[in-house]
Amino acid sequence: MLEDLVKRAVSELRARERARDEVLSRARRARMLSKQAIMLVHNGALEEAKVKIDEARRLREEVGPHVAEHTDLSGYEEVHAADEEYAEASILYALKTKGSFPAPEDIGVSLQAYLLGLGDVVGELKREAIDALRIGNPKAAEAELALMERIYLDLLSMEEASLLLKGLRRKLDVARAIIESTRGELTTETGRLRLIESMNTLSVKLDDAKTREPTLTKKDKKERD
Repeated sequence: MLEDLVKRAVSELRARERARDEVLSRARRARMLSKQAIMLVHNGALEEAKVKIDEARRLREEVGPHVAEHTDLSGYEEVHAADEEYAEASILYALKTKGSFPAPEDIGVSLQAYLLGLGDVVGELKREAIDALRIGNPKAAEAELALMERIYLDLLSMEEASLLLKGLRRKLDVARAIIESTRGELTTETGRLRLIESMNTLSVKLDDAKTREPTLTKKDKKERD
């Protein structure tokens, strides 16, 4: 009997090890695809980003049966990281294509993964704001900053969740710092653009004044002297 128990234990452990390898490989691949999708969204390649996001979702769904059979595998950091990265990519993509936040169930993630992924979206929106400033579009940058602040304040209002959900408080601290730095860069760039505009306006006025100035003849110049 003992021999049978040992054989069964070895069989179950081997099955768990195979399931672990399947889960981790898919989770790592899904996380990488989500990171690539985020970069593609920033580059404006939205169709390609959607392909990456869909593939990441498929891989995460394939993890499900293994986790259902070996529930302890759901606690692996790689699995959590893949869920958060996928949620972040999905939220960012929805914001850029639909201008709205997707529901957790629409993208197939838990509420916990959704909130943690949402916290990281603030950093991605900063990149969008900086890119807008780089091409001289401060209004677009201001819109991104407003969206960043909305996410931060909404998450901050969930004080109890930030205490119960591991990692959310740290993400809020990081988000606050990102928002402050973005606001500083926006203020500096807006001031620079206003200065340039004022200088251009002054230059035009001076040119107009010179144009209106009467041309003196030799006689006029002699009389003036």
